[in-house]
Amino acid sequence: MYKKEGWNLQAIKPDAKTKEEINRRTNSLANKRKLLTSNITKITFLKIVDELEQLRKISAKFGVYYHLKFSENVNDQKALAEMSFVETFLTQQSNKLIFFNLWFKGLPKKKADELIKASGKNHYYFEQIIKLKPYTLKESEEKIINIKDATGISALNNVYDILTTQFEFTFQGKKVQQEELTTYVRSSSPKLREEAYRTLLKPFKKNQILIGEIYKNVINDWRNESIDLRGYKNPINVRNIANDIPDKAVEALLKVCEKNQKLFHQFFEIKRKKLKLKKLRRFDLYAPLKEEKGMIPYEKAVEMVLTTFQDFSPEFYQAGKSILDNHHVHSTVEKGKRSGAFCCPASTDVDPFVLLSYTGKYRDVSTLAHELGHGVHFSLSSQQTEFTQDACLPLAETASIFSEMLLSEKMLERNPQAAKEMLFAKLDDLYASIIRQAGFVSFEIKAHQMMKEGRTIEEMSKVYLTDLKKQLGPVQVDDIFAYEWSYIPHIFHTPFYCYAYAFGNLLTLALYEMYKEQGESFMHKIVEFLAAGGSESPIDLTKKIGIDITSEKFWQKGFMVIAEMIKKIE
Repeated sequence: MYKKEGWNLQAIKPDAKTKEEINRRTNSLANKRKLLTSNITKITFLKIVDELEQLRKISAKFGVYYHLKFSENVNDQKALAEMSFVETFLTQQSNKLIFFNLWFKGLPKKKADELIKASGKNHYYFEQIIKLKPYTLKESEEKIINIKDATGISALNNVYDILTTQFEFTFQGKKVQQEELTTYVRSSSPKLREEAYRTLLKPFKKNQILIGEIYKNVINDWRNESIDLRGYKNPINVRNIANDIPDKAVEALLKVCEKNQKLFHQFFEIKRKKLKLKKLRRFDLYAPLKEEKGMIPYEKAVEMVLTTFQDFSPEFYQAGKSILDNHHVHSTVEKGKRSGAFCCPASTDVDPFVLLSYTGKYRDVSTLAHELGHGVHFSLSSQQTEFTQDACLPLAETASIFSEMLLSEKMLERNPQAAKEMLFAKLDDLYASIIRQAGFVSFEIKAHQMMKEGRTIEEMSKVYLTDLKKQLGPVQVDDIFAYEWSYIPHIFHTPFYCYAYAFGNLLTLALYEMYKEQGESFMHKIVEFLAAGGSESPIDLTKKIGIDITSEKFWQKGFMVIAEMIKKIE
C-alpha cells in the first residue's frame, strides 16, 4: 500500500568521490581539445560524444540531488549553501568544455552534416547546436555568461523562492501553508473563497516593491543577454527557438486563445446562473457546484491514477508504478517545502522524481496524475540519449495533461450522476490551463516592453489588471488581482514558459479526440510519440500523428471540443 511520504534519493545520492570523478572526466575531455579539427574521424568524434554523455549523466544526478534536497525545505540554510556550491562547481566544469559546441558550430557544413548523420540518436541534438550558431558569442563571453547566470539570475530566483515560501498565512484564525490555503479558493462558501484569495495575495501585494525589483532584473537580464548580446528578434523569440517552435506557431496559438476568450464568457454566465449568483466575481471562478465532501486518502488517489494508466496502456501503468514503487514521490505537506508541484528527471537510467503537497482533494488526485504523466513521459523516452531524452517544454506538457484527461474521463464513467459537476470542474481547469496561461504570456510580452521603456512595477500591475478584466468579460475582478502575476513562479524562473500549458492542453484535446475515434491503434501512436522525447523537432513529431501546429485551424479544433462541452452543460 502506498502512503504519503518523502522521497528516497538514494539512486542519485553522490558519494565522497563524485565531485572528484566529475572533475577528472571533465579534465580528460578538455585535454582532447586538440583532436577537434575539421579532419576529425567519425570514430574519434563518437568516442568523445560518448564520454560527454557519461559526464552529463553523472553531473545531472549530482545537480538534481542538491536541487531536490533544497526543494524539501527552501528555508534550510545548509541545503541552500550546498545547492549554491554545487551549481557554481558544475558551472566551472561546464566552462572547461564550452569549446566543444563552439567548435561544432564552426565546422564546414559538409563536415557537420557528415558527423550529424554519424551521431545516430543524437542527430537532432547536433542539428539544434547548428541552429543556435547565429546567437552564439565568443568562448570567453560564453564563459562569463555562464558564471553570471549561476551567481546572478539563478540567485535572484532563489531569493524569490525563499521570500515567497517564508510568507505566513493566517486563515480562519490558524496558520496554514500556501498549498492548504489554495484549496479554499474552491470552497462552496463565497465568503471563504474571497478570504482565501485575499489572504493568499496580501503578502504579494505587501512585498510588491521587492518582488517587482526581482522581476525587473529578471527581465533586464533576459533582454541584455538575449536581445542586446545574442541578437534574438524579441524576448519571446528566445523561448520559441529554445523550444524549436516557429514564431508563427506560437503567434497562431496566442491569437486563437485570445479570439476564444468569449467562449469562456458564455461558460462563466452559465456557471453564474447555476450557482444562483447575481454577479460572478473572480473570487468565485473556481467555485464548485457542490461542496466536495470528505477527503480522498492518498493510497486511494494512487489506486485511481494507476488504474487509469492501466486501462489506457501497459507502458503508462508500468512507468507510473515504478516511480511510486521506488519511492520517488514527495507527497507530504511540510513547512518550508517548495510550493506547487513538479516532476524532475535525473538521467535515463533512473526513474524521475515527483514533488507535490497532497491535501486530500480531488484536485490533488489530478495533480498526481499530471506529475506522474510527466514521469511516464520521461520513463518512455529513457530509450533516448542523455542529450535527447527531454522533449521541448510545449511537448513536455502533453503526457501530463493527457493523463489528467484520462483520469477525468474515468471518473465520469465511474460516477455518471456527477457528470455535470465534473464537466463544470473540467471547464474550470481548461480555462485555467489555456486562456489563463496564454494571458500570462501576453502579459509577459507587455511587461518586457514596459521594463525596456523604464515603466514602474505599479504601472505593470495595472496593465495586468486591465487585461485580466478583458479576459474574464462578465466576471467582476477585484483590484487585489492586480498583484496576481507576482504569484506565478514560471514568470520568474522560465520566462514565456506558460504558453506550453495552452499548447499542451489544446494538443491533448485533439489527441484525445483522435484516440476516441481510432482506439487502441492510436494509443500505440501516442506511446511512440512520447517515447521519442526530444529526439526530433516538434514540427516533425506532430506531423507524424497528422497535426500541423502552425495552423490556426488546428488550434481552433481544440476550442471546438470545448464548445461542445459548454453545449452539454447548457
